[in-house]
Amino acid sequence: MPMRPVEHAIWLIESRLSENPTLDDIARETGLSRYYLCRVFGEATGNTLAAYVRSRRLAEAAKALLAGAPNILDVALGAGYGSHEAFTRAFRAEFGCTPDEVRARGLQTPLKLKEPLRMNAAEPIALHPPVVELLPAARYVGLPRRYKVNQLGGIPQQWETFAQQHLSRLDPSRVPGTYGIVQDAHDGEDVEYVCAVPAGAGLLPGDGLVELSLPAMRVAKFTHKGHISTVNATCNAAFEQGLQAAGLRATGPVDLIEHYGPGFDPRSGFGTVGLWVHVQG
Repeated sequence: MPMRPVEHAIWLIESRLSENPTLDDIARETGLSRYYLCRVFGEATGNTLAAYVRSRRLAEAAKALLAGAPNILDVALGAGYGSHEAFTRAFRAEFGCTPDEVRARGLQTPLKLKEPLRMNAAEPIALHPPVVELLPAARYVGLPRRYKVNQLGGIPQQWETFAQQHLSRLDPSRVPGTYGIVQDAHDGEDVEYVCAVPAGAGLLPGDGLVELSLPAMRVAKFTHKGHISTVNATCNAAFEQGLQAAGLRATGPVDLIEHYGPGFDPRSGFGTVGLWVHVQG
């Protein structure tokens, strides 16, 4: 399905936040002019693209300080600032206090953090009927995060962290695909998302990684094609229309498995993604 430029831009920003993406970078990747990208991004979000990137990087820096990061200069460099002084000026302008004050007061400091915008592609799409298969029991090792169900915009950055800190250490020939595992959404409030590879691919639990054992389960396999920023529309169509048309009912605690195989390019975000819904049966 066609993707909207704002969704594409948000995905590019969030998946490369540590690289400090610029307007030129995003315009080049989306194939849009700087003027047009600035205009549609501002109309859709109420922010300039540069201000959004700056606020998001400062928000992640603030989270690191709240978590007790020992070296403020390291946080500043990670946020794209060349000195403690430049970082402090930008931080004070964003939050009204200094990085030192935040680290000293910890969670007692109320900060209004810029959270990632969620990508919502609203255009209806047509789905092919799912292929229903029995998925054998398997073990995975991955990076978990919990999200409010209406605040899933941090997933691209979670994948960036997983790729840079963990996948980059692996022999690519041992990783035929990666998986996004969604589970424990039964309370309707939050959900766990795990960026994972099969156990045996070279990652071990520890350093923020966990081992996940999934039982054998019956899954309805749908396919998303195009850019990953529009995957929500395909996922919504699968749950809202595809399952009902096939006479299937979703179940848990594993709600969805995203399969990123050789037909998906994680750098550009284009390709084919398998959406495997755990169903009763």
